[in-house]
Amino acid sequence: MRNWELCLQFVLWSSVTETVLPASQPSTVQADKEAKLCVRAGRYIGSQDVFVSMPTGSGKSLCYQLPAVLHKDKVAVVFSPLLALMKASRDQIDHLQKLKITANTINSKMTSKERGTVLRDLRCKTPDTRLLYVTPEQANTDTFKILLSELHKHGKLSYIVVDEAHCVSQWGHDFRPHYLKLGQLRTQYPDIPWMALTATASATVTKDIVAQLRLKKPLASFKTPCFRPNLFYDVVFKDTMEDPEKDLVDFALSCFDENAPTDKQSMKACGIVYCRTREATEDVANSLTRAGLLTAAYHAGLKDGERVRIQEEWMNGKYPVISATVSFGMGVDKGSVRLVAHWGVPQSVAGYYQESGRAGRDGGPAFCRIYYSRQERNAVDFLLKKEIGAAKTEGKREQATAAYRSYESMVRYCEEAKCRHRVFAEYFGDEQPTCGKQCDVCRNRAGVEESISRWYEMVNRRTTFQLTEDGADLYGGGRKGMEKPTASQKFQEAPGIKPWTSVSVARNYY
Repeated sequence: MRNWELCLQFVLWSSVTETVLPASQPSTVQADKEAKLCVRAGRYIGSQDVFVSMPTGSGKSLCYQLPAVLHKDKVAVVFSPLLALMKASRDQIDHLQKLKITANTINSKMTSKERGTVLRDLRCKTPDTRLLYVTPEQANTDTFKILLSELHKHGKLSYIVVDEAHCVSQWGHDFRPHYLKLGQLRTQYPDIPWMALTATASATVTKDIVAQLRLKKPLASFKTPCFRPNLFYDVVFKDTMEDPEKDLVDFALSCFDENAPTDKQSMKACGIVYCRTREATEDVANSLTRAGLLTAAYHAGLKDGERVRIQEEWMNGKYPVISATVSFGMGVDKGSVRLVAHWGVPQSVAGYYQESGRAGRDGGPAFCRIYYSRQERNAVDFLLKKEIGAAKTEGKREQATAAYRSYESMVRYCEEAKCRHRVFAEYFGDEQPTCGKQCDVCRNRAGVEESISRWYEMVNRRTTFQLTEDGADLYGGGRKGMEKPTASQKFQEAPGIKPWTSVSVARNYY
């Protein structure tokens, strides 16, 4: 092994074990494997393309952050989907300052002066910047194209990283069209190594990532199992509860250990409640706060400054709980999250795995719960079917249909008594894990089956009407007989998607 490889292995191993494994948590076999994987992936990035699939919170960003130490006077470009995510990555870099890794960003929120300072450093013969974070949207701007060309021309471009790489795939749960344009850079700079990272890629999505980003063979591929043994998963039914909000409060309090020894407010136990709409985040925040559990609402309707303030106050421990839409949390690295609750059904298994995976990053026990209801399920179902009908191109139609299929899998997750961890493992193509009673089904299968049966009976009793033969047209926004078909009529043509008729509603919706 060459000297630089020995140096890299030493730097990576010592840093990974110190950063990924907090001092308060003992090393585990799985954590050790993840740390060693970071070391191996970091060794390959200097010479060939790399694909990394690791669970949320496992420290996969270190795979590309730490090798930057050894690329003297060179810059690694990192594409991240959100400015908030880049800020979180920057926070991680600050934590690694002792390794003298300097990170910068170019984004639309910067002032001209800030942008000028970064560009001047990047154009120096020996730039201080080791990691440059940009959004995929920036990749198509003239300023960035010129900058990247200059870095490459003068031999100062070390490697290119695509974080949250599942966003490039239309089969993924978070497809973003701007990611598709990144594949063009591979053609323009074929000699530069690439690294793609994700926590939520099935076999189909992984194959699509490799194709869309044009990753070259031989491809160094690294994957660790998705199983998070410290997370407990369960599903409860709001329709059968007398007071769902009170249950949420009791659940949150049961997850918090008020006697846990900590000198820092920011290290106290906290939680996230995900809601589908802005209104729901406000309602949940108000309900929990009235019940004595201080909660802040976070959603896109707030001003940028207010969202930043709320997130920072939650990170610092002012608010024990934050109720938010699913846009919150990407890149947030807070180890003391003891619970992640979904106040309604998530839209996909992959999305739920990523969102719930923000719990228990310190290795301690954490709890993930879905509050399921017929109304929420049917509302999401209707909206996804409407998107299929509204699709104007075959590509959009395929994408919308794939989203609906993913949602169907999520519905089965909630309505069937099957090990929750096993569902994740099957989705991501992993071997079946030993759950060890870390989900409601494996802990008490009979109780879960009884809860599901009671829920079916309850929602059937509450059904007091059926749609008329043309009731579906009312939801589509038009009347039966109109020359132009409505979205609700169009989606019926999708292969395998059942139309909204009175018969199917009575049979499949409660």
